[in-house]
Amino acid sequence: MKRFTTLLTGAVLAGVTALTSTAQAETLRFAVGFPSASANVDAAKAYAKAVEDYSGGDLEVKIYELSLLNLAEMSGGLKQGIADVGYLLTPYFPAEYPNINMAAELSMLLALNDPTGNEGLAYAGAMSEYIMLHCDDCVAELKQQNQVFTGGGASPQYGLLCTTPVTTVADLKGKRLRAGGAQWARWAKHFEASPVSLPGNEIFEALNQGVVDCTVQSAAELSGLGLMDAVSDITMAVPGGVFGGSGPSNVNRDVWQGLDADQRKALLHAGTVMSATGAMLYRDYGERDLKTAMEKGARQHDASPELVTASRDFVREDAKNIAQYYQQKHNVRDAADKIEVMRPLVEKWLKLTADIDSAKALADLYWREVNSKVDVDRYGL
Repeated sequence: MKRFTTLLTGAVLAGVTALTSTAQAETLRFAVGFPSASANVDAAKAYAKAVEDYSGGDLEVKIYELSLLNLAEMSGGLKQGIADVGYLLTPYFPAEYPNINMAAELSMLLALNDPTGNEGLAYAGAMSEYIMLHCDDCVAELKQQNQVFTGGGASPQYGLLCTTPVTTVADLKGKRLRAGGAQWARWAKHFEASPVSLPGNEIFEALNQGVVDCTVQSAAELSGLGLMDAVSDITMAVPGGVFGGSGPSNVNRDVWQGLDADQRKALLHAGTVMSATGAMLYRDYGERDLKTAMEKGARQHDASPELVTASRDFVREDAKNIAQYYQQKHNVRDAADKIEVMRPLVEKWLKLTADIDSAKALADLYWREVNSKVDVDRYGL
């Protein structure tokens, strides 16, 4: 009987040890929603390694590219726990994330400055700081969707990828522009062009067949969306702005609450790696794709001074329209005041990222300025 008790005790202890070991190696399912060749999947791989490193091996990440959730399913899938971590694009869901989308639409404020090439790096930082440290309503709407935001993401600057030269105000009149966001649709209408809504996989044919004259995109989409052979003329100085409505490493809130403080800190730290790696890769891919396009015969144009001035005048006025729209359409409280919080953050982050030349330096900057300041004993709980 004594021997049986000893064996039973040993078995129980072995079972507890096995359970503890399993808990220490918890695997998080990361739904990326992009194809394997994209910058976002490469960034997700860097994120997975960072999660394992920063958690001391307590957490691991399994990446699902397109097999678990696509981008249109991401919000609901994260809410329901189909994925533990997900790459969320908030403009896909205007009713669920109005405060975040309002801040994202302000990205054309970047165009009030001369181009630096680091616009995406700056806006990812500005969005992260705004959401995590200054916008309780943003955190609340994420809570409604059972999510926790751990870092922002942004594309490079948006320009005109066209089948004909567009460099003046007169050139824009009557043109059909594929616009992937409300701010660029308003810009098109302001210059008497016609905004067209198309999914990304239809842009190539639309350009080839003359359905649209230009698409408003970052240069990185020349390869990302396979547009290289459909674009002959490129003007990057206008309209400007970036796609900034991204939560590239949002965490299911139930999962977040089940982690201890050190594990939550690890995910916040890894979130800076996801944000920085994605932003830097997009920047580098854009520079590469512009060079390749020129080598293949495309022409890059400067916008006329008159167009640049008129475009900047539009941006200044449009900020007022954004506040009014979101306050009336989506009941965003104190919209104008929130825009005034976001405006200096854009300027701040343009300066902070001016000399950044590596993903590591950028991740360290995001950590120092934003994520390290988040109280893991309260945030998301």
